[in-house]
Amino acid sequence: MSFNTDDGLSILLVEDNPGDATLFEHHLRSSGSDSFPPASVTHVDSLAEAAASLETEGYDVVLLDLGLPNSSGLSTLDRYNELDGVDHIPVIVLTGLRDDDAAVEAIERGAQDYLVKDTVDETVLNRAIRYALERHAQQQELRRQNERLERFASVVSHDLRNPLSVAKGRIEMIDDDHAEVVERNLDRMEAIIDDVLTLAREGRSVEETEPVDLVALVTNCWENVETADATLSTPAEISILADKSRCRQLLENLIRNSVEHGGEDVTVTLGRLDTGFYFEDDGPGIPEAEREEIFEAGYTTNRGGTGFGLNIVSEIADAHGWTVEATAAADGGARFEFTDVTFSEPE
Repeated sequence: MSFNTDDGLSILLVEDNPGDATLFEHHLRSSGSDSFPPASVTHVDSLAEAAASLETEGYDVVLLDLGLPNSSGLSTLDRYNELDGVDHIPVIVLTGLRDDDAAVEAIERGAQDYLVKDTVDETVLNRAIRYALERHAQQQELRRQNERLERFASVVSHDLRNPLSVAKGRIEMIDDDHAEVVERNLDRMEAIIDDVLTLAREGRSVEETEPVDLVALVTNCWENVETADATLSTPAEISILADKSRCRQLLENLIRNSVEHGGEDVTVTLGRLDTGFYFEDDGPGIPEAEREEIFEAGYTTNRGGTGFGLNIVSEIADAHGWTVEATAAADGGARFEFTDVTFSEPE
């Protein structure tokens, strides 16, 4: 979001130290920055008072001290998160302790920032609030987009599958040569519906990640996909931060693509890049002129394909914030490079 200096901010300060509270209120009310709007500050000194105030007032941001009566450390943030109606209000935690691990943990538990009190001045506080509001607005928009995609998936699942099931149930009543053609096309429709549902669900923006052992995952995917006489080659380890379920879908689609286009005895290789990983095969490869088109929905060179497989791969990569590029493997096969990936140290 962007600020208008005519706009006001309503801030809830949860702080039990009177001296710290006075200092923070001073920073917020006496801002001389043209980029920061005037703020009205409500000060309470306990979570119970904060809960009561949140029930009756609307706030733009909450400043939460981690050391309160009957609560200390990150458990204070956990207790705050359990209050009703706080999920739509960005929270910045305040603490007297310098602890990088606690700072990371606080962010993972929903805080927008972690400020050590003796390092906070007017500029630092204003910047933290501005960034918190901007990030929170982006997160809310992502949630709305994901909800729209989920509603779309539900409509596709219900409104298309039902008539399709009825049509397939009546095929046995057809006793002429058209029955086989009708059944084949209904099966293709069902496959397209499955892929569209996958695209809607897997293309949602990733909000939470976890360490994923990519080598173990691709080995498991290999066992779940029909690979005929194909061969899989992997490095010792690649561990990344990702949504495991969507990574599984991405890898399974890549495996199917290699087997469909590279042949039943194709060799598939997963490898590590400086900023990500690659997936390649020793099949016939992808003509250079088609390497951008292959990620488009509906594009296929396989008469029986739906044209959504690599589009799903692209959407899952985008949802993670990765860049995916199709290129040629060293031996001429198809190679897909995923970059801007965050690595995770294996446990």
